[in-house]
Amino acid sequence: MKKMFTALVFLLIGKAYSQIIYTPVTPNFEINLSQTGGSSANLFPIDFNNDGVVDFNFRWNVYGTGTYFMHITSSNSYSYNSNNQVIVKGMSNSYGVPYAMPLDVSTPIGPSSTGWITEARGPLIGDGESSNFLGLGDKYIGIRFLSAGQYYYGWVLVSFVTNKLIIKSYAYQTASNTGIEAGNEGGSLGVEKKDFINVFNLYPNPTTEYLKIVGNKETIGYAIHNMEGKKVRSGIVNADNEINVSELIKGTYVISINNKNWSTKFIKK
Repeated sequence: MKKMFTALVFLLIGKAYSQIIYTPVTPNFEINLSQTGGSSANLFPIDFNNDGVVDFNFRWNVYGTGTYFMHITSSNSYSYNSNNQVIVKGMSNSYGVPYAMPLDVSTPIGPSSTGWITEARGPLIGDGESSNFLGLGDKYIGIRFLSAGQYYYGWVLVSFVTNKLIIKSYAYQTASNTGIEAGNEGGSLGVEKKDFINVFNLYPNPTTEYLKIVGNKETIGYAIHNMEGKKVRSGIVNADNEINVSELIKGTYVISINNKNWSTKFIKK
């Protein structure tokens, strides 16, 4: 009985230091592949641990009707981080690019998972040779990234429909070298759900001159990154202040709040 109690105590201590950070994408972010040709990169940078470094991103290439490629890439889409990896299916297209594995909810993602691949061109969510995620509904991409010499595990929830990839949410386990189940948003003992999207909102968006973080009731630090992952502005704002973005060039940016796992995109017109 004493041994059982001791084991339970250690289990609870372990959970106390284990936390899942969950980020819903509200509204869902859509990547449109309906163009007849070309490519587009750095479409949705994800910084899982909010350290200012982009861990994963997305890119598409379209070379004609039925000839398309939808990638999840490590780091920014035209750079490459060999330490950031995706679980793949063990099969590749005719160009040798592997396909990411569509994972079901509750699939374990962790050190014992097989199929981890690092790929300079970015594993494929789907292309003209294999639909892969296409038409399967909500599926998870299993990821891991290296930070301070330790691996961290997580997932990205997507839905791939004709000519459109929809990114819905993502999460990671803050305890290094510790697994996570696909779809686990936290909420149990020692696992906290960080759903700041219900707390904060951004207005106006798109904008020409200023931004206001609606729902902010304190003094907070913020950072703005461009779609290449470069920080272009940072500062401190309180509940009554607006953030002046009039000097930013036109384009899409990501604003994040320091020490709170909240970020969202905005368009500077």
